[in-house]
Amino acid sequence: MGGYSLWLLPPTNSTIATCLISAIKSLGCSFAPHITLVSKIPLSVPIEDIKSYLHTYFAKHPLPEVHINTLDTGSEFYKRIFLRCQKTDSLISLARFSKQTFVNNDEDIDDYDPHISLIYAEQKDCNDQELISRIDNSKLIDKTWQGGKIQLVDTSEKLSEWKTVLEFDIPNST
Repeated sequence: MGGYSLWLLPPTNSTIATCLISAIKSLGCSFAPHITLVSKIPLSVPIEDIKSYLHTYFAKHPLPEVHINTLDTGSEFYKRIFLRCQKTDSLISLARFSKQTFVNNDEDIDDYDPHISLIYAEQKDCNDQELISRIDNSKLIDKTWQGGKIQLVDTSEKLSEWKTVLEFDIPNST
């Protein structure tokens, strides 16, 4: 699991950010709402280099577009209850760039599954359907945003010890 993870967050103080934070809190969690672009970035990669690559990328590419499609459940740790997002060209482009640049992964990203986790599987003492009943789907499904913020998070330790080491506001986000 070790290394950094690169996350895409909705624009700060946007309606969708507020609704996502509220949904995550209603399930007893406190992590930032995000789509993971790439994980397992070696901790040896200088943070300033990551910031520089991001500046260069966003100077030349369109804003990532996020469209929330459905609320789903699953058995993977990061996909217990989550929002599945559309594979927009701009989101796939950013994920591909992130994988190629930060983990030297040139594999096709057909298996990339953009999603926003609302609860991780570490909390096992409750029923998924009861948890889902706490969420106001109408404020989440079919919602969109463009751009937002990038966070680089040290996910090398257990969940409670994850630390944000870089925040990068994407220019012209809406």
